[in-house]
Amino acid sequence: MENELKNPVRSPSLETLEKLEGFLQSRIMGQEKILPPLCQCLKYGWFNLNTPGRPRGTLFLLGPTGVGKTESIRSAVEFMYGSDRNFLRLDMSEFSRQAGEEALTNLIGTPGSRNGGRMGAFLDQYDEGVILYDEIEKSHPAIFTILLQQLDAARITLSNNKTYDLSRFFIVATSNLGAQIFQNMKHLSERRLQKNLEMQLKNRFSPEFVARFGKFGHEILIFHPLEPEHLRLIARKFYSLLLPQYKDTHDVDIQGFTQDVIEETLRSIDNTRNGARELRSCIERKIRETVFETVRRNLPSTGFLDVCPDTPEQFRIIPKTEAKEKEVILCRS
Repeated sequence: MENELKNPVRSPSLETLEKLEGFLQSRIMGQEKILPPLCQCLKYGWFNLNTPGRPRGTLFLLGPTGVGKTESIRSAVEFMYGSDRNFLRLDMSEFSRQAGEEALTNLIGTPGSRNGGRMGAFLDQYDEGVILYDEIEKSHPAIFTILLQQLDAARITLSNNKTYDLSRFFIVATSNLGAQIFQNMKHLSERRLQKNLEMQLKNRFSPEFVARFGKFGHEILIFHPLEPEHLRLIARKFYSLLLPQYKDTHDVDIQGFTQDVIEETLRSIDNTRNGARELRSCIERKIRETVFETVRRNLPSTGFLDVCPDTPEQFRIIPKTEAKEKEVILCRS
């Protein structure tokens, strides 16, 4: 057998899996309607309710960038397998037609050699897990043939002629197709949005490819753009997680942040296009700038992050006494 329990993982009980949706809700903001069918698909697959000879489960996640498609799968993997080691994320922009045949070799290996590429290295190590094709619309045409084999027969044969059984794997694809549709979706009903996305998929992918994943609302799921209230919650989460790390590395002890910091951060991004991805980049940049200036100018380094009065796009650290006059959010301990 090619895949004899190389790295056995824990097997969560049904009672434990019932908590998956709540776990994802704590991680993924603004996608409440999507999480139930996503979790249902994963739970069915985990208990081997999939069709024999097919992958454990298949999902096709649609939506603009930065709305939680990849993060929802990564978080689910952590919950089900206890870590993200059983997760192979393949960025299809690295395996595009423009990248050429060499990129394809990096994925599936070199003909006539023992090299099985990234896919082979992963499958040699794990006999179950999740394989994610991120932004599948950017992939090399040959990858669709490879993926169809996985979806049809839960098998993959790499360039080194080694065949792997994928019946214990979930196969997931994401796509940012229809970005213009999502920008104008406030004028569309949910049904009309789905119809427009179906047309986009038909224009880009073959009908048999899309059909292999399943049906809209079950295995083909639409992630919506994030609203400002969701971005505020995500910004709180990022600041809370990122600020404490500078205490040990740079002796800058930022214990919390003001609501003004959150509002200024949201003003400085295009919060309808790149979602949480752009938000995190903005937050990381502002924290770096503040820590650098604090250390360089020997400014007070203990307290709370706040906006500068005259230049609110710049941040500073204020003492606890000054923070009493403001709405402050404490960092996680």
